[in-house]
Order: sequence, then C-alpha cells, then structure tokens
Amino acid sequence: MAFRAALPNFSKGELGPELVARTDVASYQAGVRRGRNVFVRKYGGLSKRMGTRFVSEVLDASKPVRLIPFQFSIEQAYALEMGQGYMRPAANGGMLLEQALTITSIDRGQTTTVRSAFHGYAVGDIAYFRDVAGMVEINGRSGKVVAVPDSGTVVVDIDSRGFQPFTGDAGGVTNTAPPAPTPTPPPVNPPTPTPTPPSTGGGGGGGGGVRNPNYVLP
Repeated sequence: MAFRAALPNFSKGELGPELVARTDVASYQAGVRRGRNVFVRKYGGLSKRMGTRFVSEVLDASKPVRLIPFQFSIEQAYALEMGQGYMRPAANGGMLLEQALTITSIDRGQTTTVRSAFHGYAVGDIAYFRDVAGMVEINGRSGKVVAVPDSGTVVVDIDSRGFQPFTGDAGGVTNTAPPAPTPTPPPVNPPTPTPTPPSTGGGGGGGGGVRNPNYVLP
C-alpha cells in the first residue's frame, strides 16, 4: 500500500515546473505546487490572501498613476500613489492625512463653500471631508480647492446641490492663528517623452569596431 506523506512546510513558496516531481531535492519538501490567493508565512504555513476594498480615488484619474508598495518595517507597510510631481501615502485602510480642522459652515452649490478659521489652504490643494454632521454625503470625499476668498473660506469642486444641510462638525481643531507657511516646492518638469528607437539600418558590409547606436550609416 502506498502512503502520501504530509507536507506542512511551504516556506519555499511555489515550485517551478522543473521541481514538481523532484522528490530528491530539498526544496520539494518545503514547497507548494500551486498557490493562488495565499500568503506564505515565514514559518512555513499558508494563509488566505485578504480581500480588497475601495479606499480612495486617485488624485487625477486622467493622468497615469502608479501604486507602489513600501515596507518600512514588519509592522508598518504603505501604498504609495505616485503621480506626476506628487506622492500620496495610504496605510491602515485609508489615506494619510494632515490634522483635521473644525468646519463652521458649508454652503451647498455647484461648487461647495467651506468655512474653517485660518485653514491655510491654497488653490490646487486637496481637502478631505469626514465627521460632518447633517451633510453626510460629503463624508469620505475629496475636493480640489478652486478658490480661496479669505483665510477662513475655501471653495472646492464638489457639487453639493443634492446634499442635506450642514448641521455641525464632530471633529477637528480650530486654528486661532495662520499656520506656518509651507515651503515652496521646486518646479515639476513635464514627463520625458519616450525616445524614438534608433534605426537598425540595412544589412551587409561594415568594418570592425563599435558603432554608435544613434548614428545610422548611409
């Protein structure tokens, strides 16, 4: 009678096709033939891959964006949204945000007017909303600042005409003085266009030596 030995150790991960039947190789005893939607534990076990959920929209969906994982330590991991001239980190199921400010009032409209003392926002900044009472539809949304009438008012590009009235703000701090000025970032250069590949030229002839790939012989 033939017996199949249990393989409790998968620390080598998924084996390549060349090792599927190589019982004489040590890696065979610590590998799995096929692993999908699983994580390999450092002690050899396997666990199911966690599910995914929507966290936030990218800053500008009309432009190319890359999502790059960043592992700072065993306990701290981030997802970095890399776009042209900016980077936004996400962790623990949400975006990393600055200190929350207390909102005193919100005016509904095709664009939304938000009042918060000494907010420090400038045109082009992104404001994220949470803990708003009454106008709950705005919670979890980000808006781009399109106008700054004064130090206590900003206008964001969120159409709130169908939202409920604002009744209060459950979190944040109230600034009593303008925040420290943010250093002006260096100018962002436009993306470098993809260079045209050099012509391979015709066949035949030619002496020795190394040719310059950017020069095409007549």
